[in-house]
Amino acid sequence: MRSTTRIRQQLAGTPPSAARRVVFSGIQPTGIPHIGNHLGALSKWQSLVKEQREKQLKDRLIFSVVGLHALTVPQDPKKLLRERRDMFSVLLALGLHDQAQEGLDITLFHQDMVPQHAELGWYLNCVTPVGRLLRMTSWKSKLASLRNANSEDEVDESLLQLGLLAYPVLQTADILLYKATHVPVGNDQTQHLELCRDLAESFNRQYPGQKWSSDGTKSKGKGKGAFRLPEVMLTDYPRIQSLRNPLSKMSKSSPNPSSVLFLTDSPSLIRSKLKSAVTDSIPGVTFDPVERPGVSNLLSIHSGYSGQTPSEICDRFSGERGIVEFKEELIEVVSEGLKGFREEFERIRREEGWVGEMERKGAEKAREFAEGTMREVRRAVGTA
Repeated sequence: MRSTTRIRQQLAGTPPSAARRVVFSGIQPTGIPHIGNHLGALSKWQSLVKEQREKQLKDRLIFSVVGLHALTVPQDPKKLLRERRDMFSVLLALGLHDQAQEGLDITLFHQDMVPQHAELGWYLNCVTPVGRLLRMTSWKSKLASLRNANSEDEVDESLLQLGLLAYPVLQTADILLYKATHVPVGNDQTQHLELCRDLAESFNRQYPGQKWSSDGTKSKGKGKGAFRLPEVMLTDYPRIQSLRNPLSKMSKSSPNPSSVLFLTDSPSLIRSKLKSAVTDSIPGVTFDPVERPGVSNLLSIHSGYSGQTPSEICDRFSGERGIVEFKEELIEVVSEGLKGFREEFERIRREEGWVGEMERKGAEKAREFAEGTMREVRRAVGTA
């Protein structure tokens, strides 16, 4: 029989071993990702899974399709439903799911199927200063974009929704709900993790909860609070730019379909898009993001899928070998790099029943952990 302490650890969502990392990361349901998404966050997730297998680690990896965050901007319900399923299928095809037979602890789930996210988000809203949210980069950038779009100096703030202002708090809830010890983020997201740590400290200070003895009974004195402070796990990956405008980030919203390379693009589409990718008239292949943004962007893509450094690639295309030969090799590298994923994704996409079962199992596993945390939170606050 399991000890009372062990049961309490599981109910509270606390890993039995202090050395065990709990890594949480989420991605919005935007349908099929492009190569910028893949070489960024998704490749980091894959490397975490690979690290578990090769080093025989026992970390808990938690990956989520964060559908509630998508609602901060208007959505077409039918399109959102389809893109939720597509994104989940992509993550399955990338191998980011529970693999108990290999001893890997991976939870893949839809955030919107776990109501504890919204519940904890509300608790945290009640300890979050509005002024702090108004200073967040995401909010200020939205205000700036509205000012640029309007000829008047004053911005009609009725166009901005509360969800957009408060979504960093929900993001904090996503992380704290699973007692994450590490969160992989790019440099542009570090401000959100700083907010997460600050809110965790504020909540713990305001609601320290009750101390518990080793036999599972209450003891005298106050606890230390429900949440641990997660650490930043900075991801160092190239920023992939548009194939048609290398001064802009690759984006699905681009009006030119040739500017974006999707993970499911066929070999013929990959060839067409990369052959027409913007470069320059300078001879040879060199990595210089300032003077040669187009060529440098293609070198970053090659590096991402070949594992070679831009310098190593450039050395092979010095002298008479130029952009045309480089693009031909790049087409082969990317086509081969996406082949296995594309085949697996098409197979998974046809197995709708299995995908639905994986969605159900993932949500069930996440809810069990999340409810343990919420029991602790409710006890600390006084709502249970």
